[in-house]
Amino acid sequence: MKTQVPICAAMLIALSTEAAAGNARHQALAELDTQAQAFVHAPQYTEIDVDALAGDTYYSPQNFPNAHGAQSSISLPDADLDPIARSVLLVEAYEAPVPHARYRIAYSMNVAPDYPESRDDYVEVTRYNLGPARRNDLKGYVPENQLAAPEEFGIGPHVSWRFVLSPVMGMRAGLRYASRAELNEAQAQAADCLGEPCLSLDDPQGPDYAWQPIAPPRLDAASYASQSDWGVARPARVIQELWASMSADGMDPLPYVPNQPAFQFVVSLNTGGQEAVITGLARQGMVMDSSVSEIWTKRFQMAQHLPDYSALLVPRR
Repeated sequence: MKTQVPICAAMLIALSTEAAAGNARHQALAELDTQAQAFVHAPQYTEIDVDALAGDTYYSPQNFPNAHGAQSSISLPDADLDPIARSVLLVEAYEAPVPHARYRIAYSMNVAPDYPESRDDYVEVTRYNLGPARRNDLKGYVPENQLAAPEEFGIGPHVSWRFVLSPVMGMRAGLRYASRAELNEAQAQAADCLGEPCLSLDDPQGPDYAWQPIAPPRLDAASYASQSDWGVARPARVIQELWASMSADGMDPLPYVPNQPAFQFVVSLNTGGQEAVITGLARQGMVMDSSVSEIWTKRFQMAQHLPDYSALLVPRR
C-alpha cells in the first residue's frame, strides 16, 4: 500500500508560482504573435506562404553561388544574414528585375516584455520601378523615335513586401510571416523616401548638415552574389553594409511603435545620369540619447569604384 505524501504549503506556493510564470510567458508570446500578424496583415497586403519562399527560387545558384559548389556548407548560406538584408534578397528573388529602382525599407524590433529571448524583426521592403520615369525624363532631350523601348527601361509594378523574422536554431533571421502588395501610381507618387519623392530621379541626401566621412564597415565576404551586373553592389549588400555600420557598437532592441519604424533605409539604383550608380541612405529616428535625436548614414558608389561612407549625428534640440 502506497503512502501518500502530503502537499505542504511551500509546495503549493511553488507550483502556483510556476503556473503563473508559465501563463505570463504564454500571454506575452501570444501578444507578440498578435502584433506580428497585424503587421503582415496590413490593408492591401496578401499573406504569402513562407515555406514556399524558402525554396529553390531563393536558394538558387544565381543568388547563392558558393552554396552549390564542392565546398558548400551543411548550414544554410544565409544563416548569419541580418533580417533586413535577407528581406531584400527575398524580394529580389521573387520579383522580376528592373534596371532603375528605388528601395524604401523600414525596420523595427519587437521584444516580448520580460522575455528578451523572444524577439521579432519587422521589415517592410517597397521597390519602386523608376524605369518609366527615366524614359519620360529622356523624352525632353531625345526624340521619341530614338528612345529605347519601354521594356529596356524596365516594366513592372511598384511592389511592397512585409516580413516578420526571428532568431531560430541555426538561423539569425528565420522567416515567420510574409505578405505582398502592389502599389498603384497614385500611391507611388505620394510616397516619401527620406525627404525626396520615391519616384524622383534625384536621390535623397538627408539633412543639410556637415556630414563626416567614416571608415567602411568590417564585414566578411557576402554569402550571396553581392555584385550587380552594372559594376556596383546589389541593394541587399548596400543594406547589409549600412546596417553593419550603424550597429557596429552593438544595438539593443528599441521599443516597438506600430507605423513608426525605428530605422528607415532608401537605396537608389541607376536613377539618373549615364553612369551606373547605387546610393544608400539610412536614418535611425529613435535614439536613446539625451543629446542626439537622429543618426544618419550614407553610402555612395559609382561603377567600378569603391564606395564612400559618411555619417551624421543630429543634435537634440
